Amino acid sequence: MSARQPHGDRDQGFLRLLTLLCSVYLALFIYFVIRVSINVPVYDLFDWLLFYGERARASDLLGYLWAPHNEHRLVLTRILVALDNKWLGATGPFFAVFASLLLAVMIFAIGREILDSDLSRRCKTILLSIAVFLAMPANLVVTVGMPAMGSVLHTAAFAMFSLFLLGRQDGRRRFGCRMAAVLTCACLAAFGSSSGMLVWPVLLWLGWQNGIGRIGLAVIVVSGAAFIAVYLWGLHSVSINIPLTFEHFVSMADYGLRFLGLPWAHMPQLVWPARLIGAGVAGAAVYLLARHHCRGAGTRIERLGLALILFGLLVAASAAVVRVDLAPERAMPIRYGIFVVLVHIGILLGLAADLDRLWQSTYQPHLQRLIVVVSVVLVIQQFVVGTFAAQEADRYNAAWSRFVAGEWTPDMLRYVYPERARAIEGLAQLRAMKLVP
Repeated sequence: MSARQPHGDRDQGFLRLLTLLCSVYLALFIYFVIRVSINVPVYDLFDWLLFYGERARASDLLGYLWAPHNEHRLVLTRILVALDNKWLGATGPFFAVFASLLLAVMIFAIGREILDSDLSRRCKTILLSIAVFLAMPANLVVTVGMPAMGSVLHTAAFAMFSLFLLGRQDGRRRFGCRMAAVLTCACLAAFGSSSGMLVWPVLLWLGWQNGIGRIGLAVIVVSGAAFIAVYLWGLHSVSINIPLTFEHFVSMADYGLRFLGLPWAHMPQLVWPARLIGAGVAGAAVYLLARHHCRGAGTRIERLGLALILFGLLVAASAAVVRVDLAPERAMPIRYGIFVVLVHIGILLGLAADLDRLWQSTYQPHLQRLIVVVSVVLVIQQFVVGTFAAQEADRYNAAWSRFVAGEWTPDMLRYVYPERARAIEGLAQLRAMKLVP
């Protein structure tokens, strides 16, 4: 009995410390989301408000919601713009509130799957804490707090919801409300950004793995094909020219690795470490997919993890094909980081059983120390990145205030709008709409 007591005390001490670090991390994230929120119409929100005013004057609600934005249909974003404009005077809170709600439901869905698994109780506690760390990285405060970033979060969230709902459907259950919710969430994913359409092949794979039968698979195929056809009808065509050269394929592979290396790939000084991190993420993802292919079946939590990995990899691959030559001088967009979060969560769920076995082995003390060290680093990173993001948010808000007051300085090309003439003309329209003083 005395030999076991130190081990139990160390285990309980570790869990308390991990819970404390996770709580501090969560509190910092919430604080910086509030601190970073940009409630002034800069950049994309500037254009969205002008388009809303134009369509409202024409009484064209359907045209407002369905009109393409480049290769996307930003239905969810435009609903938020309309609600924000109607009830709150275009001050932006609807975006942050909706994004925060989606993120909270995402974490709840992940936690539910972990708690419903057959893993040990202590392993579940550790996985829940790690999931919080992975689901709320420091860079995500910008995605939640800045309206122009939120559309990709809409896509990631509804894609996850559709996959997790299908994960609880199998061939023994009748198709009803659950399948309707699966299809609805899959459609909503594309109304955040067009990359949401990539959830349909992953749904087909997950349905096959779950054994939902031919009828269920046919429902997914027909629904997905019909939705994609309607979505693409009248959409601006995107010309994709892929030179069949070794150099171009290397460039696409490099883009994919940098994509998977977010958020570090967003900083020019960290591009090479980001490539290595991206390669590690890609290697872990491929390993888990290959292992599942060889073993077959697997638990529900493992299959859901692999589904998230597949969706994230498809988005990374499509971005590498479509955007590799688009503004190559720019850093990797930080908003894509939410898709990498899904891959990270997928890897965690895919390795859940392995972590449970490790926890019950002689490696437990080493694993405890590793988790604590990484958690402390992430808490520090949350504070540092959040502080920097808050300073940037202050610059956006200050630049807008000076612009409305009649000033124009070179920094406003970055913090207000990239075209001065368009910005001045648009400001007059926003004033006519009584959205700014």
